[in-house]
Amino acid sequence: MNRVWGLLCATLSIWGVSIADVPDNAVRTPNGMLLAGTTFQLQATASIGNRLAAISDGAQVRVGQVVRWKWQVESPVGQSVVSGVNSEAIFRVRITNDGNGWDRLRLNLASVETVEPPTWTVELRESATGVWQSSSALPNGLGSPIDPGGDIFYLMRMRPPGSSTPTDGAWAQMRATTSDNSFEAVLGEFVAGAVRGANVAARASCWSQHTQFVAPILYDGRLLWMGTDPNTNNTVVFYTRDALRATTGGGLGNERLTGRTLRNFRPTGFSVALGNSWFVGSGNQLVRLAITEAQNATATTPVVFPVEFPSGVAPRLDVEPVVFNRRLYVAGSDGRLHAFREDGQWLGYSAAIPARYGAISTNIAHIGRMFYVGTQNGWLVQIDALTGSLRTARRLSPVQPVHSLAPTALGRALVVRVGNRTVLGVNPNQLSVLWQRTVNEDIVSPVSASPHQEVAAFLTQSGVLHAIHTRMGVSLGHYPQSIFGDQAIRRATIGFARREDRKTTYVYVLAQRDTGDENQHQALFRAVTLENPYNRLEFGEQTLHIGSEYLPVVGFTGSTVRDYCLIASRRADANGGTVAAIPLR
Repeated sequence: MNRVWGLLCATLSIWGVSIADVPDNAVRTPNGMLLAGTTFQLQATASIGNRLAAISDGAQVRVGQVVRWKWQVESPVGQSVVSGVNSEAIFRVRITNDGNGWDRLRLNLASVETVEPPTWTVELRESATGVWQSSSALPNGLGSPIDPGGDIFYLMRMRPPGSSTPTDGAWAQMRATTSDNSFEAVLGEFVAGAVRGANVAARASCWSQHTQFVAPILYDGRLLWMGTDPNTNNTVVFYTRDALRATTGGGLGNERLTGRTLRNFRPTGFSVALGNSWFVGSGNQLVRLAITEAQNATATTPVVFPVEFPSGVAPRLDVEPVVFNRRLYVAGSDGRLHAFREDGQWLGYSAAIPARYGAISTNIAHIGRMFYVGTQNGWLVQIDALTGSLRTARRLSPVQPVHSLAPTALGRALVVRVGNRTVLGVNPNQLSVLWQRTVNEDIVSPVSASPHQEVAAFLTQSGVLHAIHTRMGVSLGHYPQSIFGDQAIRRATIGFARREDRKTTYVYVLAQRDTGDENQHQALFRAVTLENPYNRLEFGEQTLHIGSEYLPVVGFTGSTVRDYCLIASRRADANGGTVAAIPLR
């Protein structure tokens, strides 16, 4: 008996379905749903095998409302407001009612600025056509009712303050809440910035017939620079009367004073101050100027002293040195780093870099007690600053030279440019590669790293600024960003600075336009908000001087509201060498 019962259970199946008597003329939404409020008859059935076992009485059913929305951003999420071109940034989001009944959203926005009180005007409106001129306000934030499958545009307009009000740009978020409060969504996050023309605030100049061959230096807060008459090779040392922070007008340091005239002296190469000494190149030699004596125009005491290297060794004046522990470290033609005291006394050298690595081809960088140099044959070399020994080396490329090095904030990484298009993040201890980025056009600047954030930047030949997170190797939001329009760039230099009283960092980009003629020059300059590259100052050709050729150096006098970014020109078409001062943003 138990066995027969088991067989019956195996062959018996009961199943049920629902039969809906939907009218043929029932209206559906574009996505196929019945409209909310539609009624129809519904019956349930039960069957055994293929035989109908039972059927219920019919029940009238009413379709409830399904709340569902779709949205799409139909404008760029970042925009620049350019003075004289467009006075506002308008962002557009298309909203579609994907539910089955007439419905509406509640809209709101949140805007953020880095300055207090906020200075941008941010508005939110709706439009059937997506055009601001035909838009309407949202009473109490409520949007208009929209039919199923219908759509509407929500527009956000962001207007900057007047040109005399500083700004870092503004960020805004458009949010929507459904009619049943079951869901809140961010429809879009947007950023806008103001692009404004700017002028050089103050200058220090050579005499008109003089050329500035090396970068200026700071000494006790004052500026010192050299102007050379190319016809006679006589060089004059200039300096400012006052500290740069005391500047009150257009003359940097308030007055130009004249120091010593150096006969038959043409400076070249790098320019570094250490204590009371100014180290520059002269011909193929490194020399030291005693700063206090160089400022005295009437004194007759010696002011220029040769810096002696070991016999047979020449200084590499094309390699940017480094100051560490009150010593100057200079690359030599023998593949070693040579250490000098403030008074120019040679102290010793590091172990030689093996000849198969190639000659040093980068600046000297340091993190902690380690120095780093790149070589022509693609090697990255780590040197102990205290013992001079070679700690380790790694070949980053078998065919391309290493061009520049940039230690990052807190020394967590070393950013390295290899060849013309590749940038690497390298672990500073093991020299292992953390990440690699290759761009689609030539890089025309050294890599530069922020001292405040884990960010590095470089410029490519079409004037595009790249900013990369130095631990992950990914681009920051809204980068790469074109900052020079359609102008081709020959070379560029980048610096980072953040004022003590500010939340934002600025990227200062000095470039030389590629005119197609090696004898024709024009400098370009931009001050870009790092966090919002749509916000920037653009310095025109007139304020940088027509035909100007700038030295590849961007310097900073400090980090207060009274400090400057300094850029120095060799000369221009109608001007001698100058030092231009741009107040920190």
